[in-house]
Amino acid sequence: MGLDSVEILVNVENAFGITISNFEAEKIATVGDIHSIVWRSVQGRQSMRCKSQQLYYKLRHILITKFRVHKDTIELNASLNEIFPLMNRRLLYRKLEKEVQLKLPPLVLPPVWENTLRITGFVLIAGTLACSLVMVRMFHYTSWLYLLPGLGIVLTIFFSNVLDGVRTVFTPATLKAYTQQVLSLNYATLIQQNGTNRKEVELIINNVIAETIGLELHEISPEKRLAYDLGID
Repeated sequence: MGLDSVEILVNVENAFGITISNFEAEKIATVGDIHSIVWRSVQGRQSMRCKSQQLYYKLRHILITKFRVHKDTIELNASLNEIFPLMNRRLLYRKLEKEVQLKLPPLVLPPVWENTLRITGFVLIAGTLACSLVMVRMFHYTSWLYLLPGLGIVLTIFFSNVLDGVRTVFTPATLKAYTQQVLSLNYATLIQQNGTNRKEVELIINNVIAETIGLELHEISPEKRLAYDLGID
């Protein structure tokens, strides 16, 4: 089993609060195999209530009553970046986390700042590496200069921290995708409280695989083989 497969199983275990034995893990060939193994572990806590739907209506209620978002703008495909108040968004987002009493996905940088940070990091790290190579190999300076890229990394982290105040973008952006992400982050806690059902289990596993490997959710189905169809080692 490759590193990608191990990472997926670890993330699945964390999502459901279970442990998958090495014996079970060695039998896994398809996405459906993961579905079945996890379902066997959690089916004693099953419930027919749909937690994704419950969570959606909970978020909807809080947005309307606590953040004055107009109810007509709240639908599954609505963009949170458009409907959630922009003024003092980070402060309000912390308030939202307290209201919903669940772990929420972090806000991220707007694209322009994300690109700026990426370019700055590349220039700092690659630039200091190039300088250290030139100084040591061509001018015979001390090899301690090879530590300069470390300084570039530190400066990149520093600039990233400085930009915390402008991390105001929701990702995923749509309320539907955001609800599924919140559900994935808090599923282990939620199933202890309310139980689960097979359809919901499969949805969470598919989301975990998509997020871990960087695939689109529609690419993942029970019959897909991890190695041959999805390219997971």
